[in-house]
Amino acid sequence: MQIEPLIAWLSEHLLSLCSPAQLGVICAGLDVPLWQVAPAQLDPHERIELLLEHLIEHKQLTELAAGLLRDESLSQQAQKLGLAMLVPPQDTLSSHQTVTEPSHATAPLPSDEPTVSGLLTEFDRHIASDAPLLAYSILSERLGGFAHLGCRLGRSRLLLELIRRLYPLVAPLSAADPDWQARYAQLLWWETEALRMTGQLDAALVTTERKWPYHPEMLPGLWLRQAQIHRLAGRLKLASSLAQKAQALSPDLTQQSAAATEQAMLALLKGDASLCLLHLQKARSLLREAGQTVEPWPLRLSLLSAARALRIQDVTDARKWLTSCAERAEQLHDTLAEAETVVLLADALRRDGEHEAAAQAIAQAMQFANHSGAAEVLVAAGREQARLHMDLTNYEAAAAALGTALALSEELSLACYRIDLLNLRGQLQLRRSNPQAAERDARDALALAMASECGYQWGEADSLHLLAVTLLSNRPRVQSLRHNEAITHLSDELELRDRMQDPTAPEVRWLIRRLRTVA
Repeated sequence: MQIEPLIAWLSEHLLSLCSPAQLGVICAGLDVPLWQVAPAQLDPHERIELLLEHLIEHKQLTELAAGLLRDESLSQQAQKLGLAMLVPPQDTLSSHQTVTEPSHATAPLPSDEPTVSGLLTEFDRHIASDAPLLAYSILSERLGGFAHLGCRLGRSRLLLELIRRLYPLVAPLSAADPDWQARYAQLLWWETEALRMTGQLDAALVTTERKWPYHPEMLPGLWLRQAQIHRLAGRLKLASSLAQKAQALSPDLTQQSAAATEQAMLALLKGDASLCLLHLQKARSLLREAGQTVEPWPLRLSLLSAARALRIQDVTDARKWLTSCAERAEQLHDTLAEAETVVLLADALRRDGEHEAAAQAIAQAMQFANHSGAAEVLVAAGREQARLHMDLTNYEAAAAALGTALALSEELSLACYRIDLLNLRGQLQLRRSNPQAAERDARDALALAMASECGYQWGEADSLHLLAVTLLSNRPRVQSLRHNEAITHLSDELELRDRMQDPTAPEVRWLIRRLRTVA
């Protein structure tokens, strides 16, 4: 193949073919730091020239072309422009195996079941014939790895099955071959993501703690994944420490942004909406510095902004964010992000009194969660379903939804969700004239929220309020132990809500004043 036509093609079409963000993602996959090689502040054509010079010097020009063809959103246009003709067929792939079949790297990623089933049959054939490289190629390229199987198709359990069938073939090869070692590490990355998504937190944590085959430069990424797992398990303080370390020590701007996003999520759970916003802005700034498009805000940052708006009772702002999230999730065919969006939308719709629309959103999220095994989506949707039924005074249906979601949150150790669900069940018990059961749930939730490794302050404030209201439900005598205990819990709650800038703080202050006035 002549290199000159490829250079001319890329110089002419690269700017019109893809956005700076897409180009940054593709370069990141080639370990090319676009923001260093071609700084974003330069003229776009200058950036392209510098990038091409770097790729020629490092013999990565055809790899970039192949990356453009593999990107689902760019592949069709790239093929129309003739780029596929400039990418040579794959040569010998390892010392013991050569591809004898045509490369499928440029094929679009499958979305229909017959095509997926056909690829799975081909995968089985390669496993049976001891052809791990061909099997790995199907999983990573033609099935799209976690990004496609997990996020777009919701098939994380299938991904786990395929990875575990590959391990026995890949592990011996990776002991002496750096290429196979990198592929083995990639399988472990995907396994971690799929395990976390399906709620297998302990197994996911063990996978991130393996010393081999990860390289030392992968440590920040491992710390970030550990932070995400600890957050779900309710160990917020440890998660914050790991996310902070990942952001400070990662050399990659995109990964620094992901760590800042994780810190924003943790700040929100710990009740600091202002710090959450600062971390969100930092994450966005880092993505801009990395050469990615940040207007409109990236999808993950927008989702977190919507969650923040709901926490501070700004439903109007939350719905604006969620409208944008829904549109972009649909454009990206990201069914996981779409499900996370509709869970938050259900909460916003319920608060605005649009109960039927909220129920439809919950049903959509649950359908995805049941199909995909997405544990967090399933538990969050169950929580919203219980809230909706309680608002509608459908107490039997609320109890059923709570029972299912609470059992799952306990089984999977999703601690913050468990605290929320215990508080919800306590509220339900109080409405059904069972203050003893409500008090037990409030004290259990409070103990979990106040655990030294937790720090989930929204849950702690809700538990304190529920406990105080429960203690007062039997109209205890003024100055009695239960009356005084209730005032103490409300005072602690008020301190938390003031610190969190919670709009409901004045209501708590009024209740304390009333109780003390009566006393």
